[in-house]
Amino acid sequence: MSRAKTGNSPAVPGVPSLEVDPFHAASIPARLREPLRAALRGERAAWPEDLSDGEAQSLVDHGLAPLIHSVQPLAALRAAAIRAATVEPLRAEDLRLVLRELASRGIEVLLTKGTALAYDLYTKPEHRPRADVDLLISREDVPRAIETFRAMGFDVPETSGDEHAVRQVALSRTDAFGLQHHYDLHWAVTNTPLFATALGFEESRPRAIPIAALGSDARGLDDADALLLACIHRVAHHHDTERLIWLVDIALLSRRMQAEDRRRFWTQASAAGVIGVCVRSLALAEEWMPGAGFRPEEWLSAEELGRDEPSRAYLDRDLTYGRTMAADFRALSWRQRVQRAWQLAFPPAAFIQQSFGTTNRLILPWLYVRRGARGVVRLFRRA
Repeated sequence: MSRAKTGNSPAVPGVPSLEVDPFHAASIPARLREPLRAALRGERAAWPEDLSDGEAQSLVDHGLAPLIHSVQPLAALRAAAIRAATVEPLRAEDLRLVLRELASRGIEVLLTKGTALAYDLYTKPEHRPRADVDLLISREDVPRAIETFRAMGFDVPETSGDEHAVRQVALSRTDAFGLQHHYDLHWAVTNTPLFATALGFEESRPRAIPIAALGSDARGLDDADALLLACIHRVAHHHDTERLIWLVDIALLSRRMQAEDRRRFWTQASAAGVIGVCVRSLALAEEWMPGAGFRPEEWLSAEELGRDEPSRAYLDRDLTYGRTMAADFRALSWRQRVQRAWQLAFPPAAFIQQSFGTTNRLILPWLYVRRGARGVVRLFRRA
């Protein structure tokens, strides 16, 4: 159920919504690469004076605008930096309320990905843009957690019922300032069956670290778990997209880790069958932020590094949706494959109506056929 987010409503009049989380951010123009590398080192450099709207937007799309602006206040990035600084306190307060309410009902959660890293890894949280808050919980707590969000005024959409490939639910509400707050409630770290069991809630919970800035109820993944998820996420959900803020996350985490954390990271990557995915993610991060010194050959044998892992299929940039589905089906038992095929063909009627924006039940058979035909065509498209 991974989806592109195109920004939130402005928190204050006159401040445009520039925050996005796209599936595929445009490549960084060649003339911006060296000054960008300098900014990622925390250094000033000679940026082009005639920075175009398209070039500025590419930096926004890659999630780097506030971070660059904090090092070198380029006029073209000022609006994005203002927006990030303006909305951050509102988002943090909303999150504190959510965490407090969940805790009061005995529901334990772990913050993951962008929000956790923003408050644990970056100098200021507004330097790490993100479109939503990712929460990881136990599968058993999902019904109660959803009910808690409903009681707090969040919208809860229907899901497709594809339980082997939809392991999250998207929740949202608009506050008194007109700002939309988006949460992704996960009971597995990814939707993709090939990666879903790489890191579990019960496994990560004992190692979780406090995130004091977000209150006593806020806890996140430790460095090794956070790095494993960062490497997996950009491949499992975004098919090896080189969005730079995700690579910055990886570089900063890897630089901070101690030897024992690095050893556990590679042990977990090996056990989960994602060595190739992690090697690729760390190599890309090293290209933009050299110096992490995270050499896999120090921790893994040549046999492990060359192992044929099904997850490596996701590193193919020409991978189609049909091939991703085939790879995911291979990760399931025969019973689960039959179950998933049925759920794909016949999702709940409420989901179909929501998808097509209708309440007319008489046309449901036609909508099922239309959805099926659209799905068949999609199988041949690049993922």
